[in-house]
Amino acid sequence: MSGDRNQKVTEWIDVAAPRELVFDLVLNLERRMQLSPLWGIAEISGLSADYPNPGSHYHVRVVKGEQIEYDTQITELQPLRKLSYRLLVERNSHITWNIQDSASGTRILYEETFNVQDEDADLAESVREVIKNWLQNIKRYLELPQSRTGRVVRWFMDRYYLKLRQDQRRAVQAILFMQAIGFISFVMAAIALGIAGIL
Repeated sequence: MSGDRNQKVTEWIDVAAPRELVFDLVLNLERRMQLSPLWGIAEISGLSADYPNPGSHYHVRVVKGEQIEYDTQITELQPLRKLSYRLLVERNSHITWNIQDSASGTRILYEETFNVQDEDADLAESVREVIKNWLQNIKRYLELPQSRTGRVVRWFMDRYYLKLRQDQRRAVQAILFMQAIGFISFVMAAIALGIAGIL
């Protein structure tokens, strides 16, 4: 006979960015979710006006696969340090983002606890992989250079790219890759013609 037990997944990453910038991103629900590998699978609505204060909430509806809807409630907010919330679902998930100083800038410590049953043997590892990718996406985004080029890339990402679903992003990446290959081929051909002209 299977029974519920509590499972905890903890992951962390160091980001070369100021603590204030990191915490602002964690609080920015739309941007944080856009950086999740699950972006496009779920829709967020009903964000309460007092977000992110404790007791505030928002609604999540899974739009791909199994039809699931649930509310998320903020349980704790410590400015520049911690954001906690729980998903009002059967698994009773509770998530905490801890923001700490680190030698290289700022550490993001993510903790998630949820109920599992004996038959959910692979669930924790699946959650862990999603979280690792999510933290990597956040790191790459926050570590975009502050140069003019970096600001242009961030503007493009904020305005267009991050709003796309995962499948749409893959299509954009494929197009950019093909453009890069074409450009490299053109440069190589031009260099070859230049060398041939010299000889």
